[in-house]
Formats: sequence, structure tokens, C-alpha cells
Amino acid sequence: MKSDQMNFARDILAEVSRSFALTIPMLDEEIKDEVLLAYLQDRILDNFEDEVQKIELDLQKKLMDTVSRIFSPENYDRASDFKLIKDKAALIADQSLQRLTVNIDQLYQLYKNMSAEIQIISHKWLAEMNQGMQKFLTKKVATFADLNEYCYYVAGTVGGFLTETIIEKFAITGQQREVLLANFNEAGLFLQKINLIRDIREDLINRDKHFWPLEELSVSEADLRDPAQKEKALQSLNLMLDDLTDHIPALHKYYLALPAELSGYKKFFAVNNGLGLATVDKLRDNPAVFYGKKPVKVAKLSFLNIIRKPEKYFLRHCAPYLN
Repeated sequence: MKSDQMNFARDILAEVSRSFALTIPMLDEEIKDEVLLAYLQDRILDNFEDEVQKIELDLQKKLMDTVSRIFSPENYDRASDFKLIKDKAALIADQSLQRLTVNIDQLYQLYKNMSAEIQIISHKWLAEMNQGMQKFLTKKVATFADLNEYCYYVAGTVGGFLTETIIEKFAITGQQREVLLANFNEAGLFLQKINLIRDIREDLINRDKHFWPLEELSVSEADLRDPAQKEKALQSLNLMLDDLTDHIPALHKYYLALPAELSGYKKFFAVNNGLGLATVDKLRDNPAVFYGKKPVKVAKLSFLNIIRKPEKYFLRHCAPYLN
């Protein structure tokens, strides 16, 4: 892959995601660049789904479709698509996300240098993500079934890309392949739900939408904001966490099915999900989720313990949730 464009991709990753800037470099060399690029193209799609200022729905969908089309194996002149995305990047308030989006043509050059097989896998899952994100531009999450569907589109698809990529690159077959394919979605749902639970206060204050299934939880936005309704809010929080922890056995099965030669990917998976498991412990029965000044985070000492021995931490903290 071209060095200048790859250097840009690595630099911008550190600006747009501290967590993935930490874990993507842990990956095996065979897949590191492909995963980095996939994350950044997903991030551009998400920018037009979630980071744009007031915008007409038809234009928003057009921009999202254009991102998906750019990162496709289709052979066509992309000049007008690049211009559209660059021109509309100004709708994104965050300067780092805007800079990422303006440089979509550089990222496309990296996409072109991937193998044909990985290009196809990458676009398959980006297109699926785009389809689902557009559906939830107007669809409200009212039930846990809605929540699972939304999380599949925004995070399960990422797991799909990762899983099909390692299967292709490392020629994984047989029972290992079947277990990975059967469990990647729940692994994606686990991490996405943690973010949605942790960020509920910020979403209620600063965003037009959130993704808690209030109808099924029998609670209102006003209840979650009102300290006088603390018990009701905490009950809803714990129901959200009960739903979340149902996915942990799938995380464990997925990890155990990873071949030993994917040492980097195993560490990447264990760090991300170890941090997720530590966050679950911090969220349970914690009123700061609703009334704290900042989102609840894992303490620095816990973070360092996870980074020091991520796989051991991950397996130990999965154990209480296994049958």
C-alpha cells in the first residue's frame, strides 16, 4: 500500500478514535492495514449518519450511498463522487472527522491496493451497514429486538468484516470457521450496547436520538433525566445490562475458536472486550450513568491491568457469565 496514504490513515486514526488507535496496531501484519482502512471508511459513513449538522434526509441518504459506492469494486470515474463528499464534509462539525472525510480519495487509493477478495468482503459489509444505518435514520428503537437490529447494522457488520477477512487471509476451515461465523454478531452487539448504555446521558442532552428501548423498559426520557426517579432509572439500567451480558458466552466461544497463529487478532479481541467487561462492572447500579458530569469509564489502574495481560483478564472476567 502507498506509504504517504498509509501514513495519513495511521495519523488520522489517532485523531478520530483513541481506542482503535490503541488496538489496531496490535493486529497481525497480514490484516492490520485492511482493518485500519475498513474502520476509517466505516467512520466516514458514520460521519454522514451521526455527525452532520441539520441536513435534508434525501441528501443525507445520497451522501451515505456515495460513500458506499466509492469503496466498492465497481470500475467507474469517481471524480464527481469525490467532489460531492469533499464539498459536503463542511457539514461535519468535528474538525478531525471533517479532515478524514475530505481525504476520502486518499483512502480509496488504499482500498484499490487491497486484494480483490478483501475489496469484495469490505464492500459487502459496508453496504450492509449503510442499508441499516439509513433504515434507522427514521426508525425508532422501541424494543430490544429493534436494539439488536440496530446494533447488528452498526457493529455486527464490523464483526462480519473482521471474521470473513481472517477466514480469507488465514484459510480458516471446518469447525473453527463455523463457530466464528455463528458468534461474530453477538460479539459486535456486546461492544455497541456498552457504548449506548454508557452514553445515554450525553445522548439525552446533546443529541436528537438515543437507542434505549424505552417502550419495552416502561420508562420515559424524563424519568431517566429526573433524579427523583433514580430507582426507576437504575432498574432500566440493570435491565439493559442483563440484556448485554447475555452476549458474553458468544464472546468466549468466538475467542476460543481463533487459531493460535492469529496472536495479534486474539490480543486485539481480548483488549477490546476486556475493556468492555470492565465497563460492565462500572455501570451496574451506578447513578453516575444518568447524573454524572462525564461518561463512566474504567479506572486507569484497571485499564493498565487489562493491557498488561489482556487474554488472561478477558477469560477470567467472562467466566462468571458462562453456563
